[in-house]
Amino acid sequence: MRAVLHFIFVIGVSAFLISASSAYAKTVESGDSSSSWNGTGEFLELGNGEQVVNGIVKGVLISRHKDGGKMIVHSSKLTCPVRVNLNRNKDYQAMEGLCTIVAHEGKDVGYAHWKCAGNLKECMGDFTFTGGSGGFTGMSGTTPFQTSIIFELQEGKSGQAIGYAVWPNLTYTLP
Repeated sequence: MRAVLHFIFVIGVSAFLISASSAYAKTVESGDSSSSWNGTGEFLELGNGEQVVNGIVKGVLISRHKDGGKMIVHSSKLTCPVRVNLNRNKDYQAMEGLCTIVAHEGKDVGYAHWKCAGNLKECMGDFTFTGGSGGFTGMSGTTPFQTSIIFELQEGKSGQAIGYAVWPNLTYTLP
């Protein structure tokens, strides 16, 4: 009997702790967000129209949302190493990137990993927050996004990049 009561007590305390910790998580809806990119990369030709581009893109993330009747706009710096696998013959590309998001004059830093696939003009995928510091400590969550990064070969194996990213409703969770 004593063992049963002890078991029930442990289960009760565990359930309370789990519910208490999740009760404090805050979902942040940053609203309609977008960024323009520019950057550089190095091309690797694989033949048959296939290429791999390893590069870095930078931009400014602009988020817009309403607070009551007032429009609020936030901006953050983005720096993202990227890898682009593309096949020009098949009009296909797959991209993957890691981003550092710096907001509020460097006081808040967030980290994200993203993947997308699509045609050579645009791809759609998931943008996953993986942590941070300052006000972004413990940042997590996955939000859909679409992007276009066009790398153009300039000289030798080096290229320049331009593009954009759009998050229709940028959402993340803080502990």
